Amino acid sequence: MIITCPNCQTRYKLGSDALNAAGRQVQCAACSELWYATPGFPEPAAARRDPDPSDDELIFRADSDTLFSAADEEMLDASFLRTQPPAAKPAPDHPPAEPEPAPAPHDPRPSIDSAGNRARIEALARRRNGMLAAQPIARFRRIFRIAIIALLIAGVAATFALRTEIVSAVPQLDGLYRLAGLKTNVIGLDFTEIKTLRTTQNGNPAIVVNAKISNITNRITFVPSVLVSLLDSAGTIVYEWTVTPATRNVLPGDTLAIDAQLIGPPQGVTNIRLSFVDGRNGSAAGQ
Repeated sequence: MIITCPNCQTRYKLGSDALNAAGRQVQCAACSELWYATPGFPEPAAARRDPDPSDDELIFRADSDTLFSAADEEMLDASFLRTQPPAAKPAPDHPPAEPEPAPAPHDPRPSIDSAGNRARIEALARRRNGMLAAQPIARFRRIFRIAIIALLIAGVAATFALRTEIVSAVPQLDGLYRLAGLKTNVIGLDFTEIKTLRTTQNGNPAIVVNAKISNITNRITFVPSVLVSLLDSAGTIVYEWTVTPATRNVLPGDTLAIDAQLIGPPQGVTNIRLSFVDGRNGSAAGQ
């Protein structure tokens, strides 16, 4: 079907299903005119000549029919013509463009995702979380988590602070502490002021070692024998011997001096290490 813009007379060719019987509002693509378009119908065909009346028709015409007068017939015909839609105008030479549909009416209702609705939803969520946090089970969970964290922190602190006592009970853990860079002193004694001297005695080379043993505990500590190890540049033990201190007990915070010497040491000695006979708390001194 074809519709025509009443403003600029632009015509548009539409499909048969574009307009229903009631029509719809459309907009002209050329002049933006809005109008309500209704489907048009083709012009009626030319009236055919009535055939010659039959005998029955002649008898009917001859009958005196006074139901409608001639004036009544003319008035009815004029009323019928006024109710007919206007005839469509001829189409232009060029094919028309598809008319733009009228814009959809604005919906005055507020959007569901408005800022006010979001604020109300967030306030409701905060209120719900607050109600849940006030429940006894929520308080118990918080206290339980805090207690677990406090126990873990206390356990780690005790592992560092009481490492000497832990290694005394479980000597196998000493290696783990040393891997972590933490020294353990189970004996409670430490070597300080280590000095080495190369000299000669009766024409023979000799090595003299002087050191002090400190008691770093708050109790009287027994002093075991001291192992003196001679090391080469690669850290390999070349020679070692044992020295027994003259005094075996050291008071808290006190020190004990020891002297060790070796006549005719082997060649290649570059370092000296002092340790107790149980192999722990050793110290090294360079020549």
